[in-house]
Formats: sequence, structure tokens, C-alpha cells
Amino acid sequence: MLNSLKIELEGEIEKSRNDLLGPLFQGFIMENIDTNYADKLHVSALHPYSQYVTMSDNKIIWTLNTLNNEAKEKIADRIKQMEKVNIKYKGKEYKIVSTKEESISYQNLVKESYLKDGIRRLNVSFLTPTSFKQNGRYVIFPTVRLIFQSLMMKFDKSSSDMEVFDKDILETFEDCTEITMYKLRSTYFHLEGTKIPAFIGDITITVKGPAQLVNLASLLLKFGTYSGVGIKTGIGMGGIAFE
Repeated sequence: MLNSLKIELEGEIEKSRNDLLGPLFQGFIMENIDTNYADKLHVSALHPYSQYVTMSDNKIIWTLNTLNNEAKEKIADRIKQMEKVNIKYKGKEYKIVSTKEESISYQNLVKESYLKDGIRRLNVSFLTPTSFKQNGRYVIFPTVRLIFQSLMMKFDKSSSDMEVFDKDILETFEDCTEITMYKLRSTYFHLEGTKIPAFIGDITITVKGPAQLVNLASLLLKFGTYSGVGIKTGIGMGGIAFE
């Protein structure tokens, strides 16, 4: 089960630096979930959640996504019972004004995204700083290969119903899919004492291959609205929206 919890917060924030809240909110999550489960997350190769902070109409929106039932029960269900987000380390407090939740099973995601006729022009917005790691270096411009490789690997780690990663499919994405429009800018994601090179903005992906590839692209990008794309999605990077 995929679950998205959007939490409207009230509190002080530097509008141009809302990425600073991502790592702080991850710390808040770890402080407020079961200790054994937190320890499990620290050593697990699977990161069954993503989270990020955005601004909407001068409102702080914290999006907390979980990728399986256990993560929903252990993380999202715990957080939505709270009345405030207290960042002890910074002495800051954010009141929870409202929450909005939506869920979809992996089976229904496949039915809605893969078993229906998809469109060939796919619009993707990178809502928070996004980056990839390749050969030990940060990559600050998206490529078809990096986007779909990231999503395929995250999907296979999260779904128990099907696997999608295949080198031939990835090569087909490279051959038959391209970024045909973009409006991006370079930026940084700020952590304590360091800055991660990244990008943010919008792209249009056009798929020229067979219908199955079109539908798979739609499936993966819809999944990506829950999983995030690229690196460090657990601390606020890689949040996307997809039409």
C-alpha cells in the first residue's frame, strides 16, 4: 500500500530556505516512532518512506509518503495523531493545522497506470532539490536513464507484487524516450555544514516507443510521487509531482 499524508503546518519559516526543514523533520520522525523500528530503518537497504516540505499559498505543507503497510502504521499513523512538530534541536515548533491523506494499493496503481492507455507527453515537476549520484559524483541535470533507473530500483525494493527493473528495458527507455522540454535551475540542498548540488523545476518527457513503454513510464512516475526520485528522499530531496 502506498500512502501520502499532506500536513499543513503553522510556524515561522524562511521561505527561500524551506529545504532546511527536511532533515529536521526526518529527525522528528525518528524521535517519535518505535525505537526498534527506527533501528531497523537505519540498517535497512529499503527506505520505505519519503518526505519533503513545500510552500503553497504561503502555507507550509509537509508531505510524508510511505511505501508499505508497515511504514504507514509505524510512521504516518503515528505522526498524524500529533498536534505539533517540535524541533527540539532548533527550539522551533510547528502547529499541525490540518492533514489530508490518500492511499492506493500497488495492484490498483498498476490497473490505473499500466493497464490503461497512457499519454506520450509526461509532465514532471521536481518540487524540491533533486540530485543523482553517479561514479561518486553528483549529477545536477536529469537524464531519462537516471530518472527511470532510480524509479525502477525504488519500485522493486518496495513492491512485493511485481518487479520492473531490467537492463534491456532501461536501454529501451534511453532509445525511445527523451526530455523534450525543460525549465530547470541549479540549486543546493542544505544540510548541516554542507550543500548538495541539485536541480529543481519542470520537464516534459516524450515516449516514442510501444504502448507498454508509455504505460510503464506512467506507472513509474506515479509511483515516484510517493517514493521520490534520486538520492536522499528521506530527508527532503527528490519530491516530484506528475501529470
